[in-house]
Amino acid sequence: MASILYAWEFGANLGHVGAFMPLARSLRDQGHAVHWAVTQPASVGDFLASQNFACVAAPVIPELSRPGPPLSYADILLRFGYADAKALFGLVGAWAELMRLTGAQLVMADHAPTAVLAARILGLPVMLFSNGFTVPPRHSPLPNMRPWSPLPPQVLVDLDAAALSNINIVLKRFGHAPLPHLANLFDVAEESLVSFPELDHYADRGPARYWGSLPSAGGGARLDWPVVGAGKKKIFAYLRREAVHAESALTALHALGHSTLIYFPEISSEFVARFSAPHLRFAAQPADIDQMTRDADLAVTYSSLATTTAFLLAGKPLLLLPTHLEQFLVARRVVDMGAGAVVSPEAAVGDLIPTVNELLGNSSYRQNAQGFADKYASFDQQAVITNLVRRVGEVLAR
Repeated sequence: MASILYAWEFGANLGHVGAFMPLARSLRDQGHAVHWAVTQPASVGDFLASQNFACVAAPVIPELSRPGPPLSYADILLRFGYADAKALFGLVGAWAELMRLTGAQLVMADHAPTAVLAARILGLPVMLFSNGFTVPPRHSPLPNMRPWSPLPPQVLVDLDAAALSNINIVLKRFGHAPLPHLANLFDVAEESLVSFPELDHYADRGPARYWGSLPSAGGGARLDWPVVGAGKKKIFAYLRREAVHAESALTALHALGHSTLIYFPEISSEFVARFSAPHLRFAAQPADIDQMTRDADLAVTYSSLATTTAFLLAGKPLLLLPTHLEQFLVARRVVDMGAGAVVSPEAAVGDLIPTVNELLGNSSYRQNAQGFADKYASFDQQAVITNLVRRVGEVLAR
């Protein structure tokens, strides 16, 4: 069996490793050795240990401050080492050494472009384990990630050129041919889009292979819903303190009186005391997502792809409070299908009671979410794992 390196370079929280975990367990069950290189070992190490995996810290550098939000994937690269050929050379060399030390025969790259670059230098096959955001379409230049804000074409050309120039300097130092376009960085053995076309961050990607979502990594707790009067609904909220509108969401949920379960990691005791009520319960640990999607009438979340997909597959509408661009792009796709509402992180903080009432009272949101669920009613998440494990074997054999 093979040594497989899971590489996670950019991002935060448990979303990345949690999404990969079901596949990692299946690969291990097939006899493969799965090694984890993660950008936040302090945050995910305990979770990995609970699944009998260990990890090492991924080679990364602090984000470089650049004016304004990221405009394209090239702009993201320039914030994390690609603006400096010397820094990028060091990062690539560190990733390459990590691959040698683990004896990696295949790299599963999850938002890890520098690992992809290092694997190219070593001649190792790469499978991109991607939700869509982390693998831009093969356009040159790479597309505008904020299509609601048109850009002069030269801006995107210049961003691509800046990142590509330093990549090619590094490739030359390692004795490799240059890339003709920045998009060629993602020319790998297999592009695994573990999502659905309706939720692809890039609406104009074009033809692609979508595997669908993986099942939950598990581990959530079953919770009792607060008992409320007749005519009330059930709402599940999954919030984070960095969400600009989290407090407004709590205010609305407190005022409306629906039976509400809230998972809010690192919430302050002051917030818990302030919003405590008989109809509102804070969970001390992640909730059983299967129970929540089955029972709840509405989800209020920060627009993580995994949670959003789970509720849509259950035919439930969502109020989405994204904290950054990747989540906002997912939320826009949900709004496009008429299955929810989004509050931009750049919008002024305001009253969310009307929005919650609209989502609960207007049946079109539930109907559109149910349309997504009906379309994928025969979708088997377990089969995605089986298919990906088989594809891993084919790539290794090739």
